[in-house]
Amino acid sequence: MQCLSSPTTRHHEQNTIFVRKNLITCNYIFHWTNSIKKGLQSIYEGSYKVVDHTESVFRILRRGKEVSMSVVRLKTAYVPKELADIPAGGSKGKKMSSQTYEVSGSSQKTTTHSLSE
Repeated sequence: MQCLSSPTTRHHEQNTIFVRKNLITCNYIFHWTNSIKKGLQSIYEGSYKVVDHTESVFRILRRGKEVSMSVVRLKTAYVPKELADIPAGGSKGKKMSSQTYEVSGSSQKTTTHSLSE
């Protein structure tokens, strides 16, 4: 019994998390959802506006509410400035119209899409 010694103490360090450099400076993000998906359904939701962030937590606007999310579940969303002003689900009450034009001198047709109220 005198030969027995106590086990050595283990220090559990917090693991470092990989964070993409562009995630810190982005204005919009995609949120990864961990659920069963159908066929071609995306694993990311969004894009959501970033309100504030710390090293490991982002506060975003999701469906009109501020929500805190871990940086592990986020991915940078590259949104053009023209689309940044349109709120998510911004086409409510608006109608999508499309027109097809024939390009002169060729047999090609082009289609344009627009939103109207």
